[in-house]
Parts: sequence; C-alpha cells; structure tokens
Amino acid sequence: MLDTIFAQSIELSYWLQSLGDWLTPAMKFFTFLGEIQFYFLVMPVILWVIDYRLGFRVAVMLLLSGGINELFKLGFRIPRPFWLDPDVAKASSLPEGFSLPSGHSQMPLSAYGLLATVIKRGWVTLVFILLIFMIGLSRIYLGVHFYIDILSGWLLGGLVLIGFLVFEGRVKNWFASKSFGAKTLVVFTYSIIMILAAAVVIAGAGDYQIPHEWLVNAHIAYPEEPLRPFNLNLSITAAAAMFGLAVGDFWVIEAGGYNAKFGGWWQKVLRFVIGLAGVLVLYKGLDQIFPGEEDMVSYVLRYVRYGLVGFWISGIGPRLFIRIKLAEGEPE
Repeated sequence: MLDTIFAQSIELSYWLQSLGDWLTPAMKFFTFLGEIQFYFLVMPVILWVIDYRLGFRVAVMLLLSGGINELFKLGFRIPRPFWLDPDVAKASSLPEGFSLPSGHSQMPLSAYGLLATVIKRGWVTLVFILLIFMIGLSRIYLGVHFYIDILSGWLLGGLVLIGFLVFEGRVKNWFASKSFGAKTLVVFTYSIIMILAAAVVIAGAGDYQIPHEWLVNAHIAYPEEPLRPFNLNLSITAAAAMFGLAVGDFWVIEAGGYNAKFGGWWQKVLRFVIGLAGVLVLYKGLDQIFPGEEDMVSYVLRYVRYGLVGFWISGIGPRLFIRIKLAEGEPE
C-alpha cells in the first residue's frame, strides 16, 4: 500500500517538475513561507507592531504544532521521496527528519487557521487557504514530501487548531490565577515532557536501522549534508522556544503589559529593526558559538539558545522598546 502511494507521489512530483523550471523559484518561495526562519520574521511583526496578544497566540500555536509534528515523524519513520529516488530532489538544502506528517502543511494550517478565526474576513480566509495549499504543493514539487504527508499534515494541523480553540480559554484562566514562579515551573515542566516524549519515541525504535538505500540516495541528492533523522533537535527547538516565549509573556504582564499599537510608523519600524537584530544575534550568533553535535551538552545549549530567542521576542524586546520610549505598556 505505502509503496504504491510512494510511487504515485514521486510520479506526481516529476509531473509537476515537467511543467517547467520556471516554477522552481516560485515553489521555493512558497516553501520558505513555511520555514522556521520565516516564522521568526512574522511572529515579531505581529507581536511587536500589530497586536501583542495575537502574536503571542500565533507563536504558541506554531510551537505547539511543531512539537507535536516531530513526535509523529519520529514515530512513523516514513522516508522522504528523495530517499527513494534522489533525482526528484529540488530543494535548496537537506530537510531535517522523517517525512510524515509534513510540518510545512501542519504548521501553516494551524497558524493561518488561527489568524482566520480572529480576522474573520472572507477574502482573508481565501488567501490563507490558497497559501496553505501552495505551501503543501511546493513540498511535493521539490521532492521532499509525498502527498500522504501533506494530507496528514493538514489533518493533524486542523485537529491541533480545534484543540487549541477549545482549551485555550481554560488554560488562560488557570494561568491567570497562578504566581509568576508557578507558571514558569509549569511551562518548564511542559517543555521537558515534550523533549522526553521525543526521546522515548526514539528509544522505542529499538535497534531500528535506516535502510542503506535511503542513506545512499539522500547522500546523492545532498552530498554535503549527512542524513540524521533520529535526533532531538526539532523537539528541543519547539520546547525551548515555547518556554522562553511563555516566561517573557509572564514577565511583560507582571510589568504592566505592552501596547503594540502605540506610536507612529517610524517607531514601529525601529521596533522591528532593533528587535529583529536581537533575534538574529541570538539565533545566528549563538549558532556559531554553540556546538551542533547530538550529545547532552549540545542539546542543553540548544535549549538555552532557543529559550533565549523566545524570551527576547515576547519579553526582552517589548520591555526594551518601552524603556527606550518606542512603545508603552498598558494594563492587561
């Protein structure tokens, strides 16, 4: 059954690619709209400049969905198309991890779906639907996902969105009644549980070995990057960023809040430029300093790095803007 689906999907990738190389830049652009680098641009814009609370909700949705996605990938251990046929690969770099479900399908559906429930404009919803579809299609075109990965990603993303909307109010009310320390401890515990869950799933694979053919084909497609889908990198990224983001939000609320609508266009532009510079220093700068191995020290430092990025986006950045008179606080 799966072999038939894999073969059909690879044929679909080749058919899409046969439409012309002119599609490649466009498909890479749509794929970028589902990358973590793009989210590190969009989340701060919403949070710092448009609506702090909405930006925080979108960020939580993305990180929650991303963490769940990685658990399923590690559990299913489905290959990517180019692991079976290296000639189908057209992406710029080696995608991390296994294939099913597609994070590029799941996370945009969760995040843009949340935005659609807030904006409630028909044409905006249609734009989001088209964007979600094109991001998913781009992954098939680039030969990094089967169509079953895309469909399962949309399904899981929809379930995560529904669960978020159902339980968000209860969770928010529960946190509102707790002290800063208690809330911080709860979120830290959540982040550790998510990482441990991924570790348990990996351990549950036992003596499973990635087929040699998959390794060879992946190396042919991307000779400069080793294939190492069994690691905790993505799980730690989502868990740590969630912890930092939540603690930053707790801090801002304790300090009196943050008004993203404050100021003229030049103040908003400055907020974005200064804030983004901080994100890049932590995201790219620490990446150059910290080791990127798959050992305990590297994992801890990765947690620190992404925890700081999350804390900067929701906490340090907004408080800095208020301090230098580019923004103001407001009661929550």
